[in-house]
Amino acid sequence: MTVRKSTHRETQKILDFSLQVLKEATMGHVKPKKEKASEMVSPFLDGGGFYLVYIENNEVQGWIGVGETFDYHTDEIVGVIPEIYVLPQYRKRGIAEKLCNEAFKHLEEEGFKRVQLNVFEGNQAKHLYQKLGFQEKVTLMEKQLGSYS
Repeated sequence: MTVRKSTHRETQKILDFSLQVLKEATMGHVKPKKEKASEMVSPFLDGGGFYLVYIENNEVQGWIGVGETFDYHTDEIVGVIPEIYVLPQYRKRGIAEKLCNEAFKHLEEEGFKRVQLNVFEGNQAKHLYQKLGFQEKVTLMEKQLGSYS
């Protein structure tokens, strides 16, 4: 088992999964379109972000995006994890946790004191994030209009 930065070729293969990642991560809250998936990944990669890959038996089994973002609430640059994905056939093996811990190491080495991520309501990964010490800081609430009297 190895966790390391992805090669250019591996990053391109990861990007081929962006629509599937969008579908699963947003729990039906975002209309899955290739353009939207690309829109969400491009700023992260263009801003110096990168992927760490989990490799076993010479096969990429999962990945995590690692980058930085501006926290408008605190006016600080913080670490960000924009994407975590484990291929379905490799889930429930602790791969996501290993990827997260490796991402934390990279971010600490870069001098970050905090890391953030977003998770949609109903996403089972939220339990993992809580186990890893993430705490809810902001709740985005929404109401559909036009169906009231």
